[in-house]
Amino acid sequence: MEFDDKNELETLLNIVINQIPSYTNMVHSANWDVDSNDCIFGMVYHSFVAKSTEYLKNKQTDTEQILNVESTFEMMDFISKIFDDRLADIKQAIVSASNS
Repeated sequence: MEFDDKNELETLLNIVINQIPSYTNMVHSANWDVDSNDCIFGMVYHSFVAKSTEYLKNKQTDTEQILNVESTFEMMDFISKIFDDRLADIKQAIVSASNS
């Protein structure tokens, strides 16, 4: 993956992190019998993976790169690393939104 891809994925992650207050409101208003922070974390992860995968698949299609198992694993590894690098920020955003 390229530097431009990393910047784009970081931007997508920032967008998802900014949605945490909305996720928090939704989970708290639903009165689900779940650990709300874990649920919100899962929503953040799912949203980021979905947006990132769509972006990278579209880019591969646009550049006529072959989608195969190896490139899919590389893509998912890249997405995971971006997410892992921001875990502390994500957890802090969830805690802050939950305490608001």
